[in-house]
Amino acid sequence: MQTKLTNRPVEPVIDAIEALDLEPVKQRVMDAELGEGWTREYAEGIERGYKNYLTMLVKYQDDAEDILLSKDVDEFWHTHILQTIKYTEDCERMFGKYLHHNPHIGKRTPEDLEKRVVLAEKTRCLYQREFGAARDYEAAWSGNFIKAENAAFSSAAVKAENAAFSSAAIRAEKAAFSSAAIQAGKAAFSSAAIRAENAAFSSAAIRAENAAFSSASIGTEHSEPRGLPMAV
Repeated sequence: MQTKLTNRPVEPVIDAIEALDLEPVKQRVMDAELGEGWTREYAEGIERGYKNYLTMLVKYQDDAEDILLSKDVDEFWHTHILQTIKYTEDCERMFGKYLHHNPHIGKRTPEDLEKRVVLAEKTRCLYQREFGAARDYEAAWSGNFIKAENAAFSSAAVKAENAAFSSAAIRAEKAAFSSAAIQAGKAAFSSAAIRAENAAFSSAAIRAENAAFSSASIGTEHSEPRGLPMAV
């Protein structure tokens, strides 16, 4: 039997998620040497996607282990976890227990990939149920609310030398989602779509091959020891 994420009423938990202070996490991912080198605008978009993901876990607890997240939202989660004391306290504040992260380990088998496609479609349906129109659930899933026409070489662009100058405007090899991203080698400020295999999210569905294949699970006790220094 699957353990519930929380026994607390849903709305107060969502309020606690919204109230999370994730500035230390954003500072880390914005660091060009120790983090991802993201701009503040992009980091704040991913922060929004992370909070949306946590909210989805609360609202759809029976499906929590099946909900995928974009690669950059997953990276933001990893960074939050590395701040062990804060992450433990934040989980207690939100859920009353520790939220574990279970990334996929090992080579992906054909069966893994088939499962991922199924979960991508399930995730899309859940987000569409929650956020409605395609553009809304796409933005909610990836945390990217940047308009394509404003993304090229702007404060929205991340590591501009690798950005696809699009609504995603992140490192091309990790494109989290875009309806307008293009191949990095041909990124002449175009609104043309990139090759499907490099986009994590199209206007139709989550691209399973670029979604983070990990799941959330709940622990009744703290699994991270208190007092550890933040990893560098």
